[in-house]
Parts: sequence; C-alpha cells; structure tokens
Amino acid sequence: MLITILATVVVLGVLILIHELGHFWAAKAVDIEVSRFSIGFGPKLVGFKRGETEYVLAAIPLGGYVKMEGMVGEDAVAPLEGKTEPAREPSPRDFDAKPLWARFLVIIAGVTMNFLFAFVAFTFVARSEGVVDPIVGRLEANSPAEAAGFQRGDVILELDGRRIRNWDEVQQYVSMRPETPMKVTVERGDESLELDATPGKVVVYNSLVRDSVDLGILGIEVWVDRAVRDLTVTESVAAGWHRTGAWTLEIFSFLKRVVTGQGSTKELGGPIVIGQLSGAAARQGLAAFLNFMAIISVNLAVLNLLPIPVLDGGHLVFLFAEGVRGGRPVSPQNRLRWTQVGMIVVMGLMVLAFANDIMRLVGI
Repeated sequence: MLITILATVVVLGVLILIHELGHFWAAKAVDIEVSRFSIGFGPKLVGFKRGETEYVLAAIPLGGYVKMEGMVGEDAVAPLEGKTEPAREPSPRDFDAKPLWARFLVIIAGVTMNFLFAFVAFTFVARSEGVVDPIVGRLEANSPAEAAGFQRGDVILELDGRRIRNWDEVQQYVSMRPETPMKVTVERGDESLELDATPGKVVVYNSLVRDSVDLGILGIEVWVDRAVRDLTVTESVAAGWHRTGAWTLEIFSFLKRVVTGQGSTKELGGPIVIGQLSGAAARQGLAAFLNFMAIISVNLAVLNLLPIPVLDGGHLVFLFAEGVRGGRPVSPQNRLRWTQVGMIVVMGLMVLAFANDIMRLVGI
C-alpha cells in the first residue's frame, strides 16, 4: 500500500509539475505576469510567495495551473481557490496584451514538456532494456498466421502501411483488430512480401472495462533467441521518438473510438486506477515505472490538446480563431462563456473517471 501511495504521488506530482513548468517558464520568457503557480485545485494547503508569484500546493490533487494576469477565463478559476478576484488595471505584461506568437508559445509549452518527458523516458527505457524485434518464431497449427503464409524467420515491417519497429507494436495493433483483414509487409531473406492476414478472435474479461472484450490474435510467437538485442544510443533515441509518436496515435485512436461509439467510456480511468497501475509498475522496477510514467505523460499531453475551453487545446482554438480573423480576438464575453462551459465539461469527465474507478473497486 505504501509503495502504491508513493508511486501515485510521484507519477501525478512529477507530470503535473513538468506540465505547469512549461507554461511558467514560457510565460516568464515573454514577460507575462504570473500571480500563482498551483499544483492541485481548490483552497491552498501550503504555499509561499517569491517575487510576484505565489507557489501553492492545493487541496484537490487532480491537476494544476499557472495563473497569468490579464488572461480572459482565469476568473473561472477563482471560485476553485475559494476566493473572488478584485478588479485590476490592464498592464503591458498581461497575457492578452502579448502578441499572438508569444501567447501560442506559452499555451503549447505545457504539452510540449509532457511530450519531451515521454521521449526522454522512452529513450532511457529503450537504452536500458533493449528491444524485441518483430521476428516470427513458432506458428500455431491452423492459425490465421499459417493461413496467411507466414514463415518462421519473417521480419514484420509494416501493418496496414504502419511502420513496425518492435514486437510489442505487433501485439498491440493486432489485438485491437479482431477479425479485421490487414496487409502485413514482411521481410523474408532478401525479399519484401505483402501478406493478407485476418486475425482471429479471442474473448477475455477486461477488468478495466468490467466486461468481456474481443481481442485479435494471429497465432505467432516471437523468435526470442534472434529478436532480443541491445540498442546503441542513436537507436535508443530513435526508439524513444517512435514510441512517443506511437502512443500519441494510439491515444487519439482510442478517443476516436469512444466518440464514434466503437469504444467504451468505461475504459476511462481516474486517480484511483492510475494509483493502482503506478504501484504495479513501481514493483516491476525503474524501467517499467519510467515507461508507465511516459505513457501517462503522453495521455496528459493529448488530453490537454482537446479543443475544450479551460484546457490548452481550447486556448489554442481561441488563438487560431484570432489568427484567422486577422488579429481580431474572440470577445472576452464569449471566451469567458465558453471557458465556463469547458469547466463544466472537465468536471463532468472527472466525475465519470472517479465513478469508473469506484465501480472497479466494488466490482460492478
């Protein structure tokens, strides 16, 4: 239990800190007045003030924010702090007084820091653990792979045109496409061949969605003796870059499935499930823990890019609209109105995630 609690604090605390530091450093770089740097929402638990900025640890550890003066929509945060904001005079150091490029830099800096952390962590893991190349070993008799013409020693290069670099990517891609025809490009000797394969279907119970789910399976195993190898520094950097991109695409794919009804909102998890997974990863060692943190960091970056006002993606939409309108910003009234709507949406998602967590705990 203690390991789980500590791992959760590290995962959430470090990733939120990294995200908000991105906003903070960028704001300071373009001379925007920052009045508060908060880890968590709600009333202040502890804090101190240095210069113009108050650094706060708040009561609700579900995120954080950098409060920049003169930014329309920041007033929506005041009730969460348990206070109201007094009127103030506009200043040249206000967020909205800065040029469009400077505001864009400040908003995008948070997710950039999360992607950068994921890239560095994935690179470290790749360097320390090596890689399992996608080399086909044993084939199950009468399996979809055998029917498609796979042979022992085939190196899987692409799945439906998507470049494959390790065995985990093969398993991940195939498992999400049961009974779905796919094009598989393999290297066999000096030849490059394209195989038509249709994964079979296995039904397993998924504790995350609390239901039986269909998984795709080809019926092949990796050739361990040939596939496992160490990576050079350059290869590790390339692997870190690729894994960051692959997880980004996978998360966007999941969101698309949920929006189109092909996925379940039961798969959404909150702090409780993150805590459980954090503890499990920590018990597996440093590399597994960093790999998990990298995945959560990509999740945090992608979710913040959603076009919901109050999130970074919502602010980027406002900036994009201003650019399209020739430098004429969306009116403060409309931005504030949409920010309040965004706050309601985000709070609703938090409630849904918490509800999913609790139902998992009680076994519903």
